[in-house]
Amino acid sequence: MHRHIPPHLPADGAPGSLTLEDWDALARSGLFAGTTAEQRLLVEPFACTRHLAHGAFLLQPGEANSNIYVLVEGQLGAYRDAATQRMLARFVPGDAVGEHALIGQDGGTVYVAAQWPSRLVVLDAAALRTVIDAVPRVAINVLDMLSERLRAMNLRLEPEEQAESMDFMAKHDAVTGLHNRRWMSDAFQSEIAQSQQVGQLLHLMLMDIDHFDRFNQALGRNAGDAILRQLADLIRQVLPGIETLVRVSGDRFAALLSDVTLNEAVAACDRLRNHIAGRQFALRGHIATQITVSIGITPAGNDLDTALSNAAIALSRAKERGRNLVESFPT
Repeated sequence: MHRHIPPHLPADGAPGSLTLEDWDALARSGLFAGTTAEQRLLVEPFACTRHLAHGAFLLQPGEANSNIYVLVEGQLGAYRDAATQRMLARFVPGDAVGEHALIGQDGGTVYVAAQWPSRLVVLDAAALRTVIDAVPRVAINVLDMLSERLRAMNLRLEPEEQAESMDFMAKHDAVTGLHNRRWMSDAFQSEIAQSQQVGQLLHLMLMDIDHFDRFNQALGRNAGDAILRQLADLIRQVLPGIETLVRVSGDRFAALLSDVTLNEAVAACDRLRNHIAGRQFALRGHIATQITVSIGITPAGNDLDTALSNAAIALSRAKERGRNLVESFPT
């Protein structure tokens, strides 16, 4: 039942050939929660990477499995029936699957397939058991994961939950995990209306990466996607109060900044811009690069389309003035 994997997919990696992006995914995973970088390095001799085309099966009921997988990019879905593909669970970057291999190699009870082209770190379960002896925290994490899976399997997925799952996919970006433009229209307008009711200041930030097309041309789309994911994480770290961060399209992001004046919003975005410019972004092949961003800021007003238009004008002004700048509307 395995789907054909097109030859244009990147080649699977050899043991020990993990990239910085792969190590970041392991650090974010529940499997290695609470562990140090030195402890995670214990898996390097037997950790490798694997690519799955859209629709390809990773696990199938009754099929022997001796590995644990940590998703680096893409998305996986778990199904009872491969034909109807009624989703039981969704896995996003950082999630682990196949942890039952630590108990035995008997196959699981569900199909796990790639919903988007995916990259995974593969860990040999037998070798990982030796690491657990040295790092007991991993065993605790595995028990937590198995308990969560058991609770999930004891619940029957009702039709409304299936609809909710489809709705999640429709409103989230596959590369970064952020909300997408479709979600933005309703959520941003609702946030703007609420701020108007309580008299709270609200500003819209529109940001994109300078010369991002050059990165994609020179380094490839996968490297570009790696930059987008790291940039999304960085924005949330530097501006932790943002709950409405969206990947609008391509390399363009939008967010609402609440309870700040225009000057305060500009200052916050300038700190973000400066932080991004001084950061190394990890790519595959154990290399890294630097990027800069341009940002447009405008008062949100009471209409999303107007605010987006004004923020785009400010963003264009930042580009015209040389990039790596923050501009506000009105300028």
